[in-house]
Order: sequence, then C-alpha cells, then structure tokens
Amino acid sequence: MPYEIAPTSSFATEEHVQEHLEGLLEDGHDQDEMKEFIETHGGSDFMCYYEDYARMIDQYDQETVDAFLETFDMMDIEHLEDAYHGQYDSEEEFAENFVSDMGYIHNELPYWIKIDWKETWEDGLSWDYTFSSGYVFSNNW
Repeated sequence: MPYEIAPTSSFATEEHVQEHLEGLLEDGHDQDEMKEFIETHGGSDFMCYYEDYARMIDQYDQETVDAFLETFDMMDIEHLEDAYHGQYDSEEEFAENFVSDMGYIHNELPYWIKIDWKETWEDGLSWDYTFSSGYVFSNNW
C-alpha cells in the first residue's frame, strides 16, 4: 500500500516522492526512517537530500547529524564530513585541543601562566567553528 505523501512543492509531487521512496526501498533503505524524514523535512528535501542524509547517519550517527542540522541547512548535509571536528564537552575544551593539535604545547609554559580558553573560543575560533549540542563543525568547508 503506498504511503500517503503530501507534496511540498511542484518539484516533489506525491507521485515522484512515492516512486523515489519505492526505489530506495528496493536499495535496502528503511521505510519507517524514510517516512519520518518526509514528515520532518518534506518531500522536496527527501527527493534531493535523503541519500546523503542516510549516508551521514551511517557514517556518524543520528545525534551528530541532528547537531549539524541545528545550525546548517539540509542542503548542506553533504558537507558534514568536511565540517565535522569532533565532540567536546565545551567550546573551551575544543579550543584547548585545537591549540594543542597546532603544536602549541601549553604544558611547557611556566605553571603560573594561565590561558583563557573561553576567550580563545569567543575571539578566535567561534568565527570559523560552530558548537552545537556538544559537536564542533567548521563553518568553512
């Protein structure tokens, strides 16, 4: 029995979306996941972006993809791989890790020198990176 689909644009007619859904079912995609995507994001996004979306969930996980989509648009989903920089407890933790990875080893500094990682994030890194639900993504893929 066909799934009832409400079109969201002239591009994504109910018939086109249904045909695309059936083709993806034949390729092994999960029907319930596709239906949920259509209900959440619409038929047009399903037609254009579902396969990239499903690939990113397989490559990462649902939480990472959701965090990415809190900040970026569905049309950007193909860039998640380039944008993803890990999961951190805070912007400050990312800033410290970023500086350390750059080769600036702060443990060689005298013990009395303190680094303000929050300020490093806010004035330096937040221009190029986004912190979303514990995940860090580059704004410049």
